[in-house]
Amino acid sequence: MDDTSAILVLERQGRELTRDYALRCLEYNISHLHLKPGQFISEQSVCEQLGLSRTPIREAFSKLANEMLVIIYPQIGTCVAPIRQEYVQEARYTRWLLECGIIKKVVEQRSSEDVRWFEWSLECQKDIVASGDSERFLEFDNQFHKKFFEITNMALTRSLVQGLLVHFDRVRLLYLQDMDWNRTISEHTILLDAIRASDADKAYHALDIHLGRVLTDMDILSKKYPEYFKA
Repeated sequence: MDDTSAILVLERQGRELTRDYALRCLEYNISHLHLKPGQFISEQSVCEQLGLSRTPIREAFSKLANEMLVIIYPQIGTCVAPIRQEYVQEARYTRWLLECGIIKKVVEQRSSEDVRWFEWSLECQKDIVASGDSERFLEFDNQFHKKFFEITNMALTRSLVQGLLVHFDRVRLLYLQDMDWNRTISEHTILLDAIRASDADKAYHALDIHLGRVLTDMDILSKKYPEYFKA
């Protein structure tokens, strides 16, 4: 019943606490669908692969359960929770509140170096489209949006909602595996043009449309992958 063979082991960061490392690895594997909805997770296998004792793994499982990302069945095991549309909607709304709430400051505070970083990131995204690496594209997509919080010195705020955003990322990765990535490139280009031109209203409008797409995508994907979604 347990199958955790596909887990991707991330590099541990500096003095990262074992429980934080375990949580980050498991959140990554859930958001990137290495651990799929409905899949049971072997505690022993995770311990062995991450080189950790049971205590931080159990703490991570408990945190993931609180984030509604896993379901713990006493005496049976732990499995990855199905994608629930209401949680994806909540995560999307949280991102919308945060990013649309700071985009004006991004436009006002961004430097020429920041603009060059966005340009570099967008070129990398275009190259990744050609390679077909959906996981790498998702990472660059996330970094593109995280940059807003770095520019406005609000990176801590973004990190505090990481668990909630995993619900959002699972649908985004399904989208990247199944649909046209060029739409994201086009929307990022419009957003970057607005930031470069210091046009806060245009940036807000572009971001509003961009973050709203996931709701339509989710309706399509839930029909194509019903086994991943809660009925």
